[in-house]
Amino acid sequence: MAALKRNIWTLYFLIVIVGVALLGVSLQQRWQETLSDETAHQLSRAELISQSVHSLFRTQELVLDVVGRELLDSGEPLEERREMPLLDSILSVNPALVGFGLARPDGTLVRISTNMDTSRLPNLLENPSTAEGFRQALESDVMVVGRTCYMDALGAWLIPIRKALRADDGSVVAVMTAGLKIGAEGSVLGQDLHDGPEDSVILFREADKYVQFMSREGATPERYSASQVNEERLSAQRRDFEEGTGKTMADIMASPEAVSFHMTRDQRDYLTAATFDARYQIWTVSETRFAPLYRDFMGTLVPYVIGFVLGAWLLYLLFRVIDRAEGERREELLYRARHDDLTGLLNRAGLLDRLEGRLSQARPFSLVVINIDNFSGINDRFGLEYGDHTLVEFGRRLERLAERHDDLARLGSDEFAIVTPNTNIPSLTDACRALVEDLAQIFEVGRLRLQVGASVGVARYPEDGDSLSKLIRSAHLALYEAKQSRNAVCVYKAEMETAYLRRLNVEQRLRYGLASHALYMVYQPQVNDAGETIGLEALVRWQDEELGFVSPAEFVDVAEKSGLMIPLGNFVLDTSLREFRQLIDKVKQPLDLAINISVIQFCQPGFVDTVLNALKTHDVSPSSLVLEITETLFMGNFDQVLQTICDLRSHGIRLAMDDFGTGYSSLSLLRQLPLDELKIDKSFVDGIVEDEKAANMVRSIVAIARSHNMSLIAEGVEEQAQAQALIKMGCLRFQGYYFSRPVPMADVRQVLTDTANTDNIPATIRRS
Repeated sequence: MAALKRNIWTLYFLIVIVGVALLGVSLQQRWQETLSDETAHQLSRAELISQSVHSLFRTQELVLDVVGRELLDSGEPLEERREMPLLDSILSVNPALVGFGLARPDGTLVRISTNMDTSRLPNLLENPSTAEGFRQALESDVMVVGRTCYMDALGAWLIPIRKALRADDGSVVAVMTAGLKIGAEGSVLGQDLHDGPEDSVILFREADKYVQFMSREGATPERYSASQVNEERLSAQRRDFEEGTGKTMADIMASPEAVSFHMTRDQRDYLTAATFDARYQIWTVSETRFAPLYRDFMGTLVPYVIGFVLGAWLLYLLFRVIDRAEGERREELLYRARHDDLTGLLNRAGLLDRLEGRLSQARPFSLVVINIDNFSGINDRFGLEYGDHTLVEFGRRLERLAERHDDLARLGSDEFAIVTPNTNIPSLTDACRALVEDLAQIFEVGRLRLQVGASVGVARYPEDGDSLSKLIRSAHLALYEAKQSRNAVCVYKAEMETAYLRRLNVEQRLRYGLASHALYMVYQPQVNDAGETIGLEALVRWQDEELGFVSPAEFVDVAEKSGLMIPLGNFVLDTSLREFRQLIDKVKQPLDLAINISVIQFCQPGFVDTVLNALKTHDVSPSSLVLEITETLFMGNFDQVLQTICDLRSHGIRLAMDDFGTGYSSLSLLRQLPLDELKIDKSFVDGIVEDEKAANMVRSIVAIARSHNMSLIAEGVEEQAQAQALIKMGCLRFQGYYFSRPVPMADVRQVLTDTANTDNIPATIRRS
């Protein structure tokens, strides 16, 4: 049960673990999707801005080249500075530019647009902020982009662009310069290119690592124009990137495609995309912090987690309902496994659990085993339904009579048990006797009023058994002794163990004896008042190699209780008929053969066929056979017994009631039973001479036999006076030691042969 409970919660936790794993995989995929989408966005933006800036620069490079050539082609000398209206007209149609100028190779501006303050014009080659860019322009065939700066002559922040104008021989004639206005409407440099406070777009120069342009919250030319990328950190990042991608910086700088990478700056993590414009030596960097990605992802994660937690909680509630239902079912199954379905009392398993618990406490207690006497008779006679009602009522009575601290159980069909802390023998014995008396009270089952007896066996812990098996065996040994006298209470004694072992030994040897034909038959003659032998009673005997001679009363009782009665009865029937056939072939005298039949044997299915087959096998007339039965037979299924008797008599077999007069039901049953013979029990014959009550009982039995047209035979006749008294009362057939002890068939044959040759009949038994 505990394993089942563990399994269901193991399943739950397994599902949760799998769910967590799937949730983790799902969230990982979702994060990768988020990261992939953002990476794609950054790459796309970097490439788009880079292309836009390149287009802007390329366009302005063409403008510079065309305008510069136009100025040079005018033929005017470049000796003095002049303002050129032409340049103003070009500015008016190109809002991205804030000023034009044409400088000689020495850095002097000689042609300028009118919007420039001539008094504040610097020499481009001498001014520190413009000198480096100007020299690069002198050396380059393409337009050179200078550092972002503030130009006093224009009063604006701009990105200087310069294009060297060369003669046919390649020498620099002049340098055309202009300023790209930062923030100009319609220009890529005039827009907010970033998407939020933690997002930015940066253009920085490869040559000197200065920031050319930055679109970020709070970023102004004043702040970023002086910013320079840390050379050492940039080198480290480039090495890490080369190791991670397997590409060299030369490959990356030669490719128009942007690349993405993660970087950490000022203890902040960034997702970055960058592309390089090789013509103008400008890096376009698009980056965003991971923080907003994390926030966006958390916005996605929270519903997932809430959904998962809610699902896990609902699943937990479901499993708890299942567990509770399983728990209730387990409790019900455990209750049913430990209790008897019919009476509701503890069953054997439940009692064993209670006994184990008491044994573990090591406190003295007593085990009382109660057996309903002859319960099978109720089942056989009235049916199983009445038997069940009887058991239920019996259990209720036990519950009412049991003490509060007692454990009550039904061990088997008709066996109950009480476990009580009372171990005082006198007190316990008195309580058990009172229990037997109370249980014997008449109770109603349907329309029947029944009275049942009970036998009680008692064993105490630890005196009668220090283990569970020993204690139970001791209680059953005591019960066995109690059942010998019925309605009795017996407390276990050590000598019962010896008797028990004796019964076990007898049972084992009896099994061997039946298999090895160690049993044999003897026969006691039955005589009439003339002293003539008229029949024989077959009696089984056993002489064992180990046990010696074993009393029939002992081994027959063992056979009845061990399932050996059927093979023993078949041996008696078969052997007796075979030897009887041999006898009558020799003596040529009509004789009867009486065979005792046990209740178990008589009630077995096919008993009539067994008898008829034996008669046929040994060629014995059914009319010669008398089957002796006892009154206990009729305490079972009366209708079945009556049918069997009728079937036997229909084939000519006679039935005799043995030990008549010793039971309480014989007189009432005689009217219904088609019996042929009554046998007066030895207990009446013993006192027939001295005891008037015994004599009167015999007279009554004789009268009953006559009134029912039954033959009569007295058994146990041991004295001449007993025989004469019986003759006077009207009983003319006898059996007993006065006439003959039970003897082997050979002796019977010898006596009958001798009697046939002489007329040696004792005169003492003749009727006077």
